[in-house]
Amino acid sequence: MESNQTAGLNPHLYGIYGQSGIHTAYENNSDVSAGASFRDTFQNALKTTESMESIFAEASERYGVALNLLKAIGKAESGFNPQAVSSAGAQGVMQLMPSTARSLGVEDSFDARSNIMGGAKYIAGLLERYQGNTALALSAYNAGSGNVDKYGGIPPFKETQNYVQKVLSYMGEDIDLNGVLTGGAAGSAYQSAIQNLSSLASGTGTDGLAFSQENAQYLIELMRLRMENMFRTELAWGDEEENSAVGALL
Repeated sequence: MESNQTAGLNPHLYGIYGQSGIHTAYENNSDVSAGASFRDTFQNALKTTESMESIFAEASERYGVALNLLKAIGKAESGFNPQAVSSAGAQGVMQLMPSTARSLGVEDSFDARSNIMGGAKYIAGLLERYQGNTALALSAYNAGSGNVDKYGGIPPFKETQNYVQKVLSYMGEDIDLNGVLTGGAAGSAYQSAIQNLSSLASGTGTDGLAFSQENAQYLIELMRLRMENMFRTELAWGDEEENSAVGALL
């Protein structure tokens, strides 16, 4: 779907970078004749849509960790992908292990805001433990404090040594995440909304939701924004050769 065609469906929703967020557009768009039940279904999925830049900035201020360090960790860990899962089971932007996430009070690791706040809290504790030594804190973030203490410094693991160098290198970059939107449309609340809609479409829903043509147009735009943001994130932080074909689609 071309951008101008999408804008024709709903001009309030057109654009993803530096323009109206989808929650704001939905709340203010009097052209969408959705019933209260339908609106309630999507409220949680849309209410936290915001730029990842603002989340990192808030986390930096809250936990006293340098902004460039937090963003460097996010880039090294997941390429800023809220849905990333490692082979070891680490989840989200900052790649928190489920047990670590629980200890940090993160209820949903796939919610970018919660995950980033948890990661910031974690690295802040490690920086305090190692008296501000960034390399040691990063080593502990990657390999665990036990290994750092055991070897009295950066562990002799190639993965950890490469990780520390990578993050330190990324810290010198100007990483601008203002155009990377996140929030409900990338998290579990979005999935819950889609499940409700699936029930509605199959006639098995019990909420008595009224689904109009305007609702369908809104849903299409929501999906387009989510896909566009996913592709642009991959293009910005992924491998250039692998993403060349994706870039041709935008």
